[in-house]
Amino acid sequence: MKKIFFFILLIFFNFNISNSNERSEKEIKIGVFLEDLEQIGQFKEITFSPDGMFPDTAKSFHNKQLRSTQRFISIFVKQKGLMEKYSDRVILGMAYFEYFYMQQLKDSEKSLKKFKEKYPNVGSSAKRDLRKLYGLSKAKKSMREALGLSLKDSPETAIQRYYTLYKLLNQAEITTNKLSKNEKSLAKRHNKISKDVSKLKSLIDDKINYRILDKKFDKEYKKNFKSLTKNLKKNLYIKDYELLSSFILEIDKMKDSNYASVLSGLKISEFILQNIKKDKLIKKYVQDLSNANFDNFSQKDLEILGEVTKSIKNNKNIKSNEIQLEILNLENSNIPINNLLNIYRDDLNVKMDLVNLQLASASTMKDWDLSDWANSWKNPIPEKIVNEAGIEISLSDEEIESIKAQLAMKNFKEILNLDDFNLLIQNNNNDFSQIANSLDLNSSNFEFSFTLDDFARSFGNTYGLDINNYSDLTDLANAQHGANWTVEEYASAYQANVDIVNALQSGSLSSFDAGQIAAAANSSLQDVADTIRAATSAGVSVDLEATAQGLGYGSFADAVAAYNAEHGTNYTEAEARESLGQ
Repeated sequence: MKKIFFFILLIFFNFNISNSNERSEKEIKIGVFLEDLEQIGQFKEITFSPDGMFPDTAKSFHNKQLRSTQRFISIFVKQKGLMEKYSDRVILGMAYFEYFYMQQLKDSEKSLKKFKEKYPNVGSSAKRDLRKLYGLSKAKKSMREALGLSLKDSPETAIQRYYTLYKLLNQAEITTNKLSKNEKSLAKRHNKISKDVSKLKSLIDDKINYRILDKKFDKEYKKNFKSLTKNLKKNLYIKDYELLSSFILEIDKMKDSNYASVLSGLKISEFILQNIKKDKLIKKYVQDLSNANFDNFSQKDLEILGEVTKSIKNNKNIKSNEIQLEILNLENSNIPINNLLNIYRDDLNVKMDLVNLQLASASTMKDWDLSDWANSWKNPIPEKIVNEAGIEISLSDEEIESIKAQLAMKNFKEILNLDDFNLLIQNNNNDFSQIANSLDLNSSNFEFSFTLDDFARSFGNTYGLDINNYSDLTDLANAQHGANWTVEEYASAYQANVDIVNALQSGSLSSFDAGQIAAAANSSLQDVADTIRAATSAGVSVDLEATAQGLGYGSFADAVAAYNAEHGTNYTEAEARESLGQ
């Protein structure tokens, strides 16, 4: 069992931002801090499991965690190559992980106690256990956030949500696309590039947050950057990767002077790669849920699926805001990231549809006119409305520009309220809030030929709803769905407005169309799979020799040999390193 945990430790050993305070060298060597204990949590026996998740003979927590460990390792370690095909297994594995993680807390209770009492003078055994737990807690956090849950939610809540979604995804009809040799090769190279970017991002995270010593950081960064440039070089004949390579080389120049901008650049690179994969690479497997049967789903199950659907919308909004902050950070560091994103969007057909609004630096935005604000809004809007007489009319170019400019301004004011945005501008002399204060949608600064309120009223007239302005339209959607949609979220759903209004008029979760729920879940499968793959493989490259020795082996080769002996496998040292991203 120790050998299995050794491999799990390495696979999940990823760090992220936790605290930006100065740390002593002793603390940095540990890499886990006292405040991380809140995220790691405490052991509490899980008393709940959905019907069908375990055999009837597995009644106690002990028996359930043993089976969960076996299934979890099978899904995420031994058969991780099948995760893309069987997304239902991924979700089921997330449910099993909750039991597995809780058992790890139980097994490490003594180490947790010693760590808390003696920090930072922590013994090697406690240090090793806490590093393992912290890495696993990061994986747990990623898994939960993929479906709109947080570490504050109980394990029972998480397990119920995972298992209900599993029951839905288990009904998917899987179609396999026959990929050419070139398509397979491109997908493999793309995944290697994505993995390299993820590793560098985690390294910069650790550097900013004092979780890695300078000497080790320099060594690991150099090694991973060399791997990234090597893998990118193989794809330079493709314009998408040629542009990305140039961008990454540019942000690398700031490594020794501006880590925050390098981190923003790597996050944008990751975002670009995700969109290239979604829009340009052919998927080998396609899951079709259009024929999903909900006869065996209880009212509680349907409510959970409704929560999942709402969480998917909320996650997209969160991701959009996060990307916008990274764009602003780079623009204010004189990195013209907007120009790059526009080339991908306009010339290379990479949609970037997660970004509704694309801002610039404060020095540029202070001089924006109405057309600039309109051009910053990237999502489409309807070009026809129904007037008070019930006649459909087409909006003029000026009216479309008016709506886009107003949506951009409203969204910008919402971003200003984000805590992360306030942190971004604390050390920046350019005051974005002054720009927001100068925006008055009813002032004479801009003349709007057609307002959002006009659109909302015409929409209400069409469907017999009492709507006086755009705010009423958004509030009505929130009230009927029990949601908390912002202007950005609601505006980005323009193309589905008719469906939304029909749902509003029904006002009942039980009347949700099963196909719509299935479609919403299916649309997020790739995001969920990518998130879980990131949780299981992304992260800093650890010193395998040091880790193996810390676990009682003479070398990493000895650890591989021990694993082979216990499991009847025949991995070479090179194959083991490759599987662990080394």
